[in-house]
Amino acid sequence: MKNSTYGLLVIIAIILSVAACTKDGKLNAPAGQIAAAYTKLKINQPDLMALSGADSTKVVNWSVSPAGSDSLVTQRNAAKWFFKKAGIYTVSASQPGSAAATITITVIDSLYAPTPYATPFTAGEQITLTPHYVKSAHSDSTYLSFTATTKNAYCTNSTLDMAVFYDKGSGSYYLQLTQVLHPEDCGGGSNTITKTIDYSSYQASLSDGSYPLYIEFNNQPNVTGSIEITNTQVIFHWDNTSVLITPAVLSR
Repeated sequence: MKNSTYGLLVIIAIILSVAACTKDGKLNAPAGQIAAAYTKLKINQPDLMALSGADSTKVVNWSVSPAGSDSLVTQRNAAKWFFKKAGIYTVSASQPGSAAATITITVIDSLYAPTPYATPFTAGEQITLTPHYVKSAHSDSTYLSFTATTKNAYCTNSTLDMAVFYDKGSGSYYLQLTQVLHPEDCGGGSNTITKTIDYSSYQASLSDGSYPLYIEFNNQPNVTGSIEITNTQVIFHWDNTSVLITPAVLSR
């Protein structure tokens, strides 16, 4: 696992504020013992721990038994563990000249699914949509897809909350760009986000004609444009500046 500077710096803060603290801000475990966010958790679920009362001038040595099915990130007296296999583990922490502290962790046979956290688009965000004309390699199906790219940067584990829908009754295309999603461990650094989504589940084949295009961005009312489809081209009629569509013409 990469040692993320951002992730390391927030480990202690998370433990102190969420998992193992009393009202006066002290770790909710006697000095010399291990405070843990969870003693029972799922496979790949992050578990935050700290050696209570540790000497900040000395290194804390962490170990686990049985070893080989775990990943560890450490910072000062804190640790973040990921267990990759169900079982019962004994985690130990010690400092030079002090007795080791241990805690028993039970990992159940169930895979952890991180809960996405929602973050609004930052000020001045502008989404660039790159359209694609796609012909299936396995059938006669043809459909449209869009690759969305943010202008602004977000933490490295982020993704776009993006969805599409095609209304066969009215022949209307809908696309939503709602917000940014990220797991609890958002990752260090930042970068722009790119995501591709398509209408393949809605279309058997593109038909010539003009179709309304509705795009909702940042929970604002839909902006309306249109998609013109001919025998040789797909043309996007769109003049909004918060969401750009480029190129505006595709060859079929």
